[in-house]
Amino acid sequence: MSSYQNSMFAPSQARPGQAMEKTKSMPIGQAAQQGAAEAMEFQLWVSQQGTSLAKLKVFNAMAKTINDQQ
Repeated sequence: MSSYQNSMFAPSQARPGQAMEKTKSMPIGQAAQQGAAEAMEFQLWVSQQGTSLAKLKVFNAMAKTINDQQ
């Protein structure tokens, strides 16, 4: 679980595979590589937002339960 928690608080970097390394010499390959990196970064951001929302929903449910008991 610690690696999961570490990944939540440390910014992640998208790393293309070896096939993308071959395209660095071409401008279109560079654009494709940059686009792939940005897409991966966006997917990581979306995942983190979903996790945060899930935590907030759990916290809200707990707070509501406690408030209803009082």
